[in-house]
Amino acid sequence: MKINVTKISAARSQLIEAINLFFEERDPISIHTLVGASLQILNDHITNTKDVYDNGLVLRFDTIYVDDEFRKLWIRGINKARNFFKHADNDKKKSIEFETDLNEIYIHEALRCLKIVEGEDHVFSIEFKIFMTWFCLKHHDSLTPEGKEYFLNLPYVEAFQTEDLKEWKEMMRITKINKTV
Repeated sequence: MKINVTKISAARSQLIEAINLFFEERDPISIHTLVGASLQILNDHITNTKDVYDNGLVLRFDTIYVDDEFRKLWIRGINKARNFFKHADNDKKKSIEFETDLNEIYIHEALRCLKIVEGEDHVFSIEFKIFMTWFCLKHHDSLTPEGKEYFLNLPYVEAFQTEDLKEWKEMMRITKINKTV
């Protein structure tokens, strides 16, 4: 069997699978690898600096939040675990300490990038809605009042309407989501 796959559909598929694994509390290395691959594709498609700036993207080489003097160090840090999980040419016997909580930050950024890349064609899948709602609710206490207003008014939170609750509850039951908010 053969299927026709675009780069963006591959990124979307990888992201959906990573979210499913995340809520099933499965392998964090696989989650990170899938999200990293998705994020790379999406970042390669975002070429407009205005999109980077307007959306506050940080997991990019050209982020506006890192001084040029530290840019190489920044990108090395972002890619450290992902590259470790993909390559063994220079470090076959090494190990790293992997901070698994970073996966949720990477998923969040990848979802934001996917929305930018797909533009008007973007569809909020149930997995995206569940993750973004969970993310916003989990992190709302650590935000400034401006941050709360920003996060709670984002389109994916607004798009999570009452009719989605039944589907969300079913998805939670099926995947046995037990992550706390």
